[in-house]
Amino acid sequence: MADDLSLFDKRMRGPAGVAVAAGVILGLLTGYTVGAGTPDGPSWALVAPFALLATVFLYLGAYRNLSKRVKNQ
Repeated sequence: MADDLSLFDKRMRGPAGVAVAAGVILGLLTGYTVGAGTPDGPSWALVAPFALLATVFLYLGAYRNLSKRVKNQ
């Protein structure tokens, strides 16, 4: 099948960039909301996995949507 879409396909470059940017923004918002880096808050090392998790979920959501669109064409 020529229309199969892999996770590292060229067509996923745009959604990957958007997912990384949105994950970084969500991670920063989470960090500032919980007061990361302040004496009373957690360290940024504890907040970073949440940003990574957000990035992964956003990327997989974009992959799912694009693969459905490719399959229907």
